[in-house]
Amino acid sequence: MKIFNKLIFTFLLMLAVNISAQGVFYLHGVSVPYKFQENFESNEKEYFSKLAQDYVNSGKMQGWALLKRVPGIGHAQDYNYNYFWVHGFESIDQMVSAQADPFWNKFESKFKNKPSELLKESQSKKSGIYYFKTYDQFSTGQGKYVILNDGKVKDIQMALDMGKQTGKIFKKNSKKSGMKGWGVATIIAPQDKHNTSNVFYWDIYDTLANAMKHMAGEAAVLDIPDEMAAKFYKNLPDGFSHRNITEIIIGTTPKE
Repeated sequence: MKIFNKLIFTFLLMLAVNISAQGVFYLHGVSVPYKFQENFESNEKEYFSKLAQDYVNSGKMQGWALLKRVPGIGHAQDYNYNYFWVHGFESIDQMVSAQADPFWNKFESKFKNKPSELLKESQSKKSGIYYFKTYDQFSTGQGKYVILNDGKVKDIQMALDMGKQTGKIFKKNSKKSGMKGWGVATIIAPQDKHNTSNVFYWDIYDTLANAMKHMAGEAAVLDIPDEMAAKFYKNLPDGFSHRNITEIIIGTTPKE
């Protein structure tokens, strides 16, 4: 349990990128059929998290984690992905370099076996990759559930400035709300008519109950003044495009 808690806490550290260094990350969403999910998670924990850890230790990547969308919310067909890999980097240059030589290509050299037999029973049906640049964030301790939010705002700079104010309020009262982390980022890519969102937020909580309370306008949201909330939603006229509640499955630890 101590090891698992350390891995969960690392997810917060990974998102807590150095803002002055223009930290970036990408989400890689996949859809894994239910019958393959147990095998998929086992492979991620036993093999691919270790490969990711090697890259973190070598300085090629800042952090990595696997998130699972909490089941039983909405209709499965309404969602493209049920798992998200999060890859964190210090800069765009570091990210591009790591993608040119990805850690999963080191499977055979590390484990002396080809991954084909493992992967045939955990193949995803859908896949999509989305790139972000962190603007502001905080972390206060161990978290277990992460709400992923994106939407299209009318004024990006206003959203970022309000995000900073929101983050300060959330952090100040995080102990009573159960919030363990929060952040706001802009979207690097894709930028097209199929992907209109231009801002991304994440909210990390200690329990599923507190994450649900956040979605219901409770928990940390209760501390936001009404006029500030009204200004926020006026700048986000169509509301959030997506709000996924996810559970942290596994992650890397800080560079050793």
